[in-house]
Amino acid sequence: MCIAGTCESVYEQKLYDTREQCEISGQEVREYAMINFPQSSGEIYCLTEEEFEKYQAYYDQTQAS
Repeated sequence: MCIAGTCESVYEQKLYDTREQCEISGQEVREYAMINFPQSSGEIYCLTEEEFEKYQAYYDQTQAS
């Protein structure tokens, strides 16, 4: 789960057994964030390990530039 649209800012390190479990947890976090950080867009993403690795590789490349 990545929060705020970027996985380098805050992300959940535990793995969920299913995408559905991640999405349920993500909804709870979104609701909390929207109350406590009203300027937040409330974006939360559930990524597979492969998607997360691709994101991290892309992010690392863009930060090196």
